[in-house]
Amino acid sequence: PRRPRVRRARMPPRGRGRAATDAAASSKTPNSAVASGKRLFVTVGTTSFDALLAALDRPKVVATLRARGFTSVAVQFGRGEASGRVRNLVSRPGLEVSMFAFKPSLEAEMRASDLVITHAGAGSIFECLAVEKPCLVVVNERLMGNHQAELAEALAERGHLRWCVPANLEQALAEFEPESLVPYEGGDPEGVARALDQLLSC
Repeated sequence: PRRPRVRRARMPPRGRGRAATDAAASSKTPNSAVASGKRLFVTVGTTSFDALLAALDRPKVVATLRARGFTSVAVQFGRGEASGRVRNLVSRPGLEVSMFAFKPSLEAEMRASDLVITHAGAGSIFECLAVEKPCLVVVNERLMGNHQAELAEALAERGHLRWCVPANLEQALAEFEPESLVPYEGGDPEGVARALDQLLSC
């Protein structure tokens, strides 16, 4: 009589067993996706800039961030009120958001980021330029009398950064090209002096 055929179970290829399957599954988790994307750091300095936080939370701005590959956002909100102002940002799938009021130094946050959005305070601007990170300055229109816009514009004309006001944040992010920026020579006091001269001559 004919012997019954015994169908052998197919063994997974080497390296494709359960461990490999688990690894493949874990690579699709949100945390892994976040880790593989770009990081944005937003700072308002030591005061408050609620208009910037509100602009950052607009659905179109959040969508632009995701479209440009950002998966992680850190927000330093200073003396402002962050809770309730970034609901869209926090709830957006694929975005990991962290927030804090103050830290002794923001250098580590800036160095760990692919883009820094900062208020137009001179200290924050030059700190960002010194660590050679792409810088998008958002000018507080309520403080126009303190020459913040003039400083941002003077540095933008030299190619070191880009700037906008809160209402134009979406467009500024969509058009931002870090490759077009001119590196800032941190030890170049003449460059700072020229920018300040242009500011004070206004």
